[in-house]
Amino acid sequence: MNIQSLLGKFGSVKRSANCLRVVVQPSTLHFSEWNGANLPKQVFIESGDWQKTLVTTLQQAHLTDITVDVVLNSNLYQNYQIEKPNVPQEELSLTLPFLLKDLISEKVADIVADATTLPTSSKLQVYVVPKTLVLGLANKLNAIKICLGRVLVEEDIWARVSPDSERFILLQRSQGSGYKVSAFVDNRCVFQRSIRGVTPPLTGVATSGLQLDGIALELQRSIDYLSSQLRGATLHHMKVCCDEENDSELAKELDERLSVKVSPLSSSIVECGALLVQFDVEDGLSAINLYPQHLQPKVERFTLNNVAIFSAILLGAFGAVYGYSAWQNNQLEQQLNVLQSQEKEFNQQLTSLNQRLAKHRPSPEKVHAVERLKEEIKSKQDSLAAVSKYDGQQQAGYSGVMQSLAQLGRNDISLSSIQMDADNLDIKGMARDPQAIPNWVNQFKSEINLVGRSFEKLKIARNEQNVLTFELRTKEEETE
Repeated sequence: MNIQSLLGKFGSVKRSANCLRVVVQPSTLHFSEWNGANLPKQVFIESGDWQKTLVTTLQQAHLTDITVDVVLNSNLYQNYQIEKPNVPQEELSLTLPFLLKDLISEKVADIVADATTLPTSSKLQVYVVPKTLVLGLANKLNAIKICLGRVLVEEDIWARVSPDSERFILLQRSQGSGYKVSAFVDNRCVFQRSIRGVTPPLTGVATSGLQLDGIALELQRSIDYLSSQLRGATLHHMKVCCDEENDSELAKELDERLSVKVSPLSSSIVECGALLVQFDVEDGLSAINLYPQHLQPKVERFTLNNVAIFSAILLGAFGAVYGYSAWQNNQLEQQLNVLQSQEKEFNQQLTSLNQRLAKHRPSPEKVHAVERLKEEIKSKQDSLAAVSKYDGQQQAGYSGVMQSLAQLGRNDISLSSIQMDADNLDIKGMARDPQAIPNWVNQFKSEINLVGRSFEKLKIARNEQNVLTFELRTKEEETE
């Protein structure tokens, strides 16, 4: 993106922010809302010179350094339909006057033209206005420090006034002009015709019946023509917006006479110019602008004053950046000096502490003595832990076994000798009969201190009193 395009963007932002809309009607001028200025909403045109009235009104409101968009009445421009030429869009406004030379009486160099593609065909709808009108208006506005932005046509605005329909027929009349019928498809005007021989008003007078029949006949002819020409865009709805008429009453009368539905364009009573000024057409939505770029004065942005101002601003910015950088560098140097001073001090402290540490080192004799004492203490602690563990195991094992044997006491078993150590358990006793011994041993699994103990040898005999004795050994005695 170059500098000129960047400046152009800033210029377009400024124009959009300070843009006043003016709707030119045959007998009045209508102004959009403008804060901070005593600007009337409507002004009557004096002596038929609407440009003079516009300039006078803006001067009286003390408006300067703004942009004005002007919407022209259909009486101020002409429209034609031609075949679309094979030229780029950016060159179309320059080419159109030459394509219209057989249709107009003016010289090609004396007109300004712009066009839009018709949605119902491949033709162009061309709008033509005298160049003197546009350039004269631009010069008059520049004389009071006001910029002419766009020169629009009211048909582009009427196409967007109906919020509930993009395809409709409009019967419209502004104060001071005649009736005309227009057709709109997809926000574009595809047909326009003036109805002659009808004197307003059509409502509120006793003789209006004949005129209503006459205008209804003309309207029906236009509707039939559109039905035959616009194959892909059927129009079933007509809107009515006529100054000095009762739109509701007129719509009702026409609805009874026509083959399409007829209704007022607006639910409130408002003049056509006041209705048009409420709707703003953005640059991207409207293809019609009769003040093209090549007619606008070239703005010399790189003048000596602008270059001097820009250079002064640039030097000031460089100076500010250099000053800030110097101040920041000074601050960093001061911080560096402080940190270097702290580093020197810490190095001195480290040297002093290392010297003191060297003086406080123990002798080798004391270090070896401490190591020997530590080993002796560790040996005694290990011995104490082993003794404590052995005593605990002995106490837990012996007492538990004895308690479990006591729990398993039986009337047919009597114990006479119990020998045990950490691994072995030898039992001697007497039994009433041989079967009681294995029954009693099977009960060991119910006691936690006896579960898992097994005997490798069972010896059964009878003593001198003929009493059955038994001996259970964990391990068999070793024979020599």
